[in-house]
Amino acid sequence: MKLEVQWKKLVKPSVPTPNNRQKLKLTSLDHLQMPIYIGVMFYYRDNAENPGVDISQRLLQMEESLSETLTLFYPMAGRYIEDDGCFIDCNDLGVEFIHAKVDGQIDKLLHGDPDIDLLQRLSKYPTDVAGNPLIVIQVNTFECGGLAISMRFTHKIGDMYTMAMFINSWATACRGNADAMVCPSFELSSLFPVKELAVPILSPRRIGNKELITSRLRFNADALSKLKALARDNAKDSMANDSQPSRVEVVSALIGLMEGQSDRRPPYFDGQDYNIWKNKMKAFIRSKDLLEWDVVLKGVKLEASSSKKDMDNKKPKVETMYET
Repeated sequence: MKLEVQWKKLVKPSVPTPNNRQKLKLTSLDHLQMPIYIGVMFYYRDNAENPGVDISQRLLQMEESLSETLTLFYPMAGRYIEDDGCFIDCNDLGVEFIHAKVDGQIDKLLHGDPDIDLLQRLSKYPTDVAGNPLIVIQVNTFECGGLAISMRFTHKIGDMYTMAMFINSWATACRGNADAMVCPSFELSSLFPVKELAVPILSPRRIGNKELITSRLRFNADALSKLKALARDNAKDSMANDSQPSRVEVVSALIGLMEGQSDRRPPYFDGQDYNIWKNKMKAFIRSKDLLEWDVVLKGVKLEASSSKKDMDNKKPKVETMYET
């Protein structure tokens, strides 16, 4: 399929960011993240119940609601600065918004053999985070009226949960409910301030000449129904009676669990970059319970009835053993 970019523009917050919010410090967790972009793409078939919707009108609605959303998520419209301690300059330069046309049918892309070259062109983004837009959104329109909306999001300012929160807020504003958007907080750096690291941040590992494999997972209606039922059973106390998890939510949750990215599971150590994993594990344990971290540092407090031999065998470890 042929893809042709129609235009590119920078979308800025609808309301300028106040001067007292011009600089956002990174957290210790953000500081450890690689300067790369993570992404997600949503596919939509043409809405048969609402045919003939003007694509220019739809794009304008997306752009205006995106501008409203950026007023709350103002750091996303800024730029990452590596100098002077690494921070986000909330200068309202904007996120990149791209419209591209594809001369093909979206069903062919979804159900045919994966076209890796086309998938890459549907989601273009910079190779370097510093000085470039922190978010890149590309809206791809197909001949059939279908849409493929991709979003690239730098890992320096958030994780997939942050991205999901931003997307949900944008969708809420696009439906005309901007007042219902959840206001995010950007004060986490006060809880997890950046400290001088003994080990420098490593650049992403190069793949070299290794062959990359792309996999596509398909979930039929029966599998999706079972996943939704499991989600409802596991969240009976926290989910409203009339609340139904979406297909995207249950599949994303499943993939997240399989990759070990759930906030209930500790960071996975793959045998490489031990110092980065150590810092992530430290942050994970401390976020769960500070008393647990105290046990890691000082060991288990022994009972008074323990014998001298047991005390010698269970002597608490010195804190410096864990910090080196």
